[in-house]
Amino acid sequence: MKEFQMTDDFRLVQVFLPQENISGPGIYEVSVGDTDEFNCTCPGFSGRSKCKHVNFVKARVETNNGTYPLEISSRATTDDAAKAQKSTKDFREFIIKFGKVEVL
Repeated sequence: MKEFQMTDDFRLVQVFLPQENISGPGIYEVSVGDTDEFNCTCPGFSGRSKCKHVNFVKARVETNNGTYPLEISSRATTDDAAKAQKSTKDFREFIIKFGKVEVL
């Protein structure tokens, strides 16, 4: 079973709550690497290297000419956005705090 480890060349782009267990501990993160490699923290991805979360993100990338349309809360300031560009860790914190959460 493959377990994804966040590295400096992967950036979190989307957070998902599983539809069947919204109140439980399941929060899945889809990240994209510098070479357009996608990873997900869900159990399905670790077993098969593909899942519905990655398929969702890839489909959005394809319909948006190769970019993922991040939906960010208006609560985020320009200072928050500037700090997010400094590292993958800061970017992840920004997405978790201000990004749209999808339910799949």
